[in-house]
Amino acid sequence: MRAGDSHRVVNPIKEMRGLNELALFAGAGGGLLASRLLGWRTRCAVEIDPYARRILLARQRDGLLDPFPIWDDIRTFDGKPWRGHIDVISAGFPCTPFSCVGKREADESDKNMWPETIRVIREVRPNHLLLENVPGLLFQSHGYMHTILGDLAESGYD
Repeated sequence: MRAGDSHRVVNPIKEMRGLNELALFAGAGGGLLASRLLGWRTRCAVEIDPYARRILLARQRDGLLDPFPIWDDIRTFDGKPWRGHIDVISAGFPCTPFSCVGKREADESDKNMWPETIRVIREVRPNHLLLENVPGLLFQSHGYMHTILGDLAESGYD
């Protein structure tokens, strides 16, 4: 680059400030606290564990998290009303079907919530996804990561 040339340096964190988040499998809110530090606004969370939901409510009452509704089961959650209102879905879908220390049942397990996760993603159609899981998802012989990547590609995500 020559002196006097200008270019725009993109800060991805700054560019993503102000996003509206739907948190699937929110747990007790550690990820939501990080989202808040990024400047995201949690608009809704889905968490099946009663204790984790109580912690989320306590964090809302003490002001560490802003108020948002908490749905108790992804299998009954309807994402369609959230379309157009959510910029990012974060989801750490249950890892037990893919963990190296588990039975490695992948799609054979009733704990595999990827099908519900992709259903909600397709209903909401956010611009961004933040998905996390265990390394066993990548390295096990079940090959389920191909299913996930295929589902995302079919849904229009890179």
